[in-house]
Amino acid sequence: MIEETGDGGYASETLDLEVGHLVSVTKRALKRVRSKLLKQEEELKEAQRFPHYSQIADSLLAHPESVARGASATQVENVHTHEDETVKLDPASTVFENAREFYKKSRKGKRGVSIIESKLAETHGEEARLVRILEDLESIRNDAAQNPAGSALRSQEVHAALENLGILPKSRASKPHDEAERVPYRHLTLDEWHIYIGKNDAQNDELSTRFARPWDVWMHVAACPGSHVVIRRDKNGPMPPKDILVKVASFTVWFSKAKHTSYADVHVTEARYVHKRRHSPPGEVMLDQYKTLRVSPLSPQDLFGGDFDK
Repeated sequence: MIEETGDGGYASETLDLEVGHLVSVTKRALKRVRSKLLKQEEELKEAQRFPHYSQIADSLLAHPESVARGASATQVENVHTHEDETVKLDPASTVFENAREFYKKSRKGKRGVSIIESKLAETHGEEARLVRILEDLESIRNDAAQNPAGSALRSQEVHAALENLGILPKSRASKPHDEAERVPYRHLTLDEWHIYIGKNDAQNDELSTRFARPWDVWMHVAACPGSHVVIRRDKNGPMPPKDILVKVASFTVWFSKAKHTSYADVHVTEARYVHKRRHSPPGEVMLDQYKTLRVSPLSPQDLFGGDFDK
């Protein structure tokens, strides 16, 4: 953590070491993520060949007598493209068994395309988050001399963001139940689900790109300015039940320009699918995938009392 000097300022060497450590950790994580991206892209290319595997199976069965038993490869005319192709075979299997395996690969590839595309979108979201963190760390370094105290605070925020992403271990000193007291966002609890609501564009950015963990639930009203909303969720834990999602979506409409409408559409996704484009204005994000709930606006005050509009 950042150490204070006797005069209340922040030790520049300590800050530089802290930022340097965070840069190294983030770059290593980014390298792992990009390596995973390359593997997933190769898997996608292979899966997208599923029509070709089906074509080869059809071609083998069109003239099974031309395939010698025990052959490890054969020349066939693709009955769909009318081009000659060399096909690798399992020499221990018959031509019919080899064709069945090609049909099986075709079915597996067809099913796998959407799954791999979803994983790719998730990994691209991880990459975008890490790139954003590296940009923030570079900015912290540049501002450290003019604003050491503010830079130290921002460094601690990045540290917390890396903890939330699982890249750094959680600090033993941190207590989850104190989180609601520390965060600047609106906070409320609904049936033990913790809900956080941004108050402005800057907070929306912070909430969505740093505070939210990849598996948290994220909401925003479609095509309308308003608060970003996050529901805390355990990693690999269940999604909030439908009634919770509907109520929180209704709160999301209330904290938007659509609060005076009868109904509004709310985009719902996991935070891992939310990312910012470079140089985009505060509060503007992109979604790789989402579902939509159509709900009426509902003020939390109607359920809990108190003033939630500040």
